[in-house]
Amino acid sequence: MTCLHALAEMLRQLYAARQGRQADLLMDRCSSAALETLLGESSAFLGSRVNYAVTDRLRHRKPQLDETALPTIRAIASVLNAWLHDGRRSAIRAVLRELGDDELRELASLPELNDEVATMTGDFAGGNAP
Repeated sequence: MTCLHALAEMLRQLYAARQGRQADLLMDRCSSAALETLLGESSAFLGSRVNYAVTDRLRHRKPQLDETALPTIRAIASVLNAWLHDGRRSAIRAVLRELGDDELRELASLPELNDEVATMTGDFAGGNAP
């Protein structure tokens, strides 16, 4: 379980909900290196839609986006906050399930993360998350 697994799950959730624009924004917030590493995962893990979208986004990526790229965990946090506002708690849980204990603690400690999402991380970290 890694941050990349969570990113892949988040992209799958966004495309399943027909939120392609939000998926594009999420990929723009991530570094090219993170997206290339994600592509290095097996295509069965990513799924054909996510694999195609990431490949296409990298192909058309503007170089200046890497200058403003966020760490992957911060990019994920911004979508989790939006999902909480939209009432998509099951999608949040699906993404949190993909994170390891250290990543859950890091996510929960982000100041921009909504308190309710931070509390939800404890369900997946064995209660060790703040």
